Amino acid sequence: MTSQETELTEAYFEHLLKHREAMVELRSDQLTTLDKSILSVSSGALGISIVFMDKIGGGSAGISGYLLASWVCFGAAISANITSYFTGSADAQREIDKLDNCVINSTPYQSGGNLFRGATRLLNVAALVLFIFGVISLAVHAYTSTRTAFNGTTTNSQARTTGNPQPPAATSRP
Repeated sequence: MTSQETELTEAYFEHLLKHREAMVELRSDQLTTLDKSILSVSSGALGISIVFMDKIGGGSAGISGYLLASWVCFGAAISANITSYFTGSADAQREIDKLDNCVINSTPYQSGGNLFRGATRLLNVAALVLFIFGVISLAVHAYTSTRTAFNGTTTNSQARTTGNPQPPAATSRP
């Protein structure tokens, strides 16, 4: 191998390493954004669905199984998301400790053996799935509660009780 080929190979691998570092940073930023988004939107959806429960339910203040399921899913998504912040921090600390040990003892780095990394991944996926189920449950609640009233009739056929009702037409007598 000539010296020019060696330099090209080294430059090529340096470029690949820089690209890899950029991709690791991008992945980290994307996961952080996802975590924050799930936490914000789940909290907002939970709060709004509680406050405007009667509006989401088509004017009925009843709590359906779907609405309750959405609250449980949003609450669990928030819990999983917050717990993933803890396990992600513990994962990073374990890796820092492993790297410090390698540098101090001049030993090679050994990958694996970090349960917090797997827990963080599992919690992030769980938060996303629970959020999606929460949205679906809330949508199904809104749909079904606007289609049927508590007495079993459809709300579309019931007389409108709000707004400006018109008086009955006067009958003329000769």
